[in-house]
Amino acid sequence: MRVMQAVVLAVVAGGLTGAASGVVVPFVETFEGGVANWRNANNSADLDFVAGGGADGGAYASGVFNYANTSSGGFPPIVLRGQASSGASGGAFVGDWLAAGVTEFLFEIRHDAPVALEITGRIATPGNFPGASFETDFLVEPGVWTTVGITIDENDPRWVSFSNQPFEATFGNVGNIQIGANVPEALVGQDITVRFDLDLVRIVPSPAGLAAFSVLGLGMCRRRRG
Repeated sequence: MRVMQAVVLAVVAGGLTGAASGVVVPFVETFEGGVANWRNANNSADLDFVAGGGADGGAYASGVFNYANTSSGGFPPIVLRGQASSGASGGAFVGDWLAAGVTEFLFEIRHDAPVALEITGRIATPGNFPGASFETDFLVEPGVWTTVGITIDENDPRWVSFSNQPFEATFGNVGNIQIGANVPEALVGQDITVRFDLDLVRIVPSPAGLAAFSVLGLGMCRRRRG
């Protein structure tokens, strides 16, 4: 069953939001009503909207990236953006994740590259610095909706960079969510356009907060579907 964004917002208004933060938690961006101002690789346009076939059968957002100007070993390109400057998800991800009790960030992703890809991500302040970058510890095969998640814990080894700033400097003032992929050798400098599909972007509260959410009959959706 699709977790409806409007229902999540109504529950949060009843007191599950961190008092010291504007961030909405728990929150699921379903893209059911559109792409919610999520942007493409170079932040020049909104993502494409697809009404069906998402990770749980519903709507999803989609964007493309061309590998022609990539190089080996460089900073992973950003292919999908949810940023404060564009009002992504109505600002539901913007604020103090630590005060709000966010413990995990997850999303569903699918791509059509000719090879498996290592998905990466970066979470940053509204000014885009400082930021924290993470890498997955598995490859995402093409054509399959796959769950990617990272704990909001500086000791998680998948966090590879904190911009030489304390962990709290980023997660106490989150503004930008940037999703990308490392460049495999097979795609370096190749004029190949890859489509990336995105669905069910979510932030999860502490177990206590999630239990309170579940009491109201609203389970969090976390599925993988081919």
